[in-house]
Amino acid sequence: MSRGTTFGTSIRSRCAVAAAAAVVAVAATLVLPGAAHAAYRHRAESTYDTTSPKSVTATCGSDEVLIGAGGRIRNGNGGVRLAAIVPGATSVVVRGEAYPDHVEPWSVIAAAICESDDGTTRVVQVSPAGSRTASCPADLVLSGTGFDLPAGVPLAGLVPDADGASVTVRTAFHLIGASPVAYAVCVEGSRASWEDSGVFRYKRFATTSPAGTSSPRTVTVQREWEWEFPSLSGVGGEITVLPDPSDPFPTPASDIFIDAMMPNDDGTRATVVAVQRAGTEAGRSAQGRAPGGVSTDDDKMWMVTGYSTDHDIY
Repeated sequence: MSRGTTFGTSIRSRCAVAAAAAVVAVAATLVLPGAAHAAYRHRAESTYDTTSPKSVTATCGSDEVLIGAGGRIRNGNGGVRLAAIVPGATSVVVRGEAYPDHVEPWSVIAAAICESDDGTTRVVQVSPAGSRTASCPADLVLSGTGFDLPAGVPLAGLVPDADGASVTVRTAFHLIGASPVAYAVCVEGSRASWEDSGVFRYKRFATTSPAGTSSPRTVTVQREWEWEFPSLSGVGGEITVLPDPSDPFPTPASDIFIDAMMPNDDGTRATVVAVQRAGTEAGRSAQGRAPGGVSTDDDKMWMVTGYSTDHDIY
């Protein structure tokens, strides 16, 4: 995708709209009453088999444009990575990659969050070479997020900033000659720090799981107040591994990764799931290594934070 690609958007209506929902095959669509984002959510699922890697595309309806995206792995069980969520003008491509020893069937699911197109400014920004951060132009605000990782690299975080200016992708390691890419879907609106009190001000919500050693770890991020209109437009997540006081030279955890960042269909919440690398059927090997040579540690304390990007009417 070219950098800074401009495409149509929609200023969110201030008028109430009638609620309607339609579910067709694997695509789910919902019209939200009076929402800051009168958003339509479309889902698609790949084939359910052992093929790897595999991708699926969720596409907006006619006369709609993309404002955000999400994705998840089904039946990965610690053996399949969420490798990419790549937003475009009217669709999103989500990719999954299995570790070589994962023998169970699995699938990847994509979610496209879309709006009616009225031709106003909207761009998809891509992180420049050498950077893992995609930033919105000065007059636009972050709406949706995305990323694309080199083969074999697990996702440690996709973090929208608190102001609505940018999003950063994180990994525990990177391969020489290949770099992770971040995507920012940018729309008209107000950043959190801007003094004007116009409509569609950006808000970032976050929820963090308790620290522990169990896997998977799941968090649900939802809007601040029950009476707020559903307005979720994007998702994110981040893994935090607690340092071991007995280890003077801690290393990044490459065996813990995010395998789901998924909005629900009514725009009220997002679910983020992180897993630890699957071992053998009998558990971790005596040497503390899972198949494939990935180092694991059952006593490692870690937690996951989920993020949602919202634009609330003020």
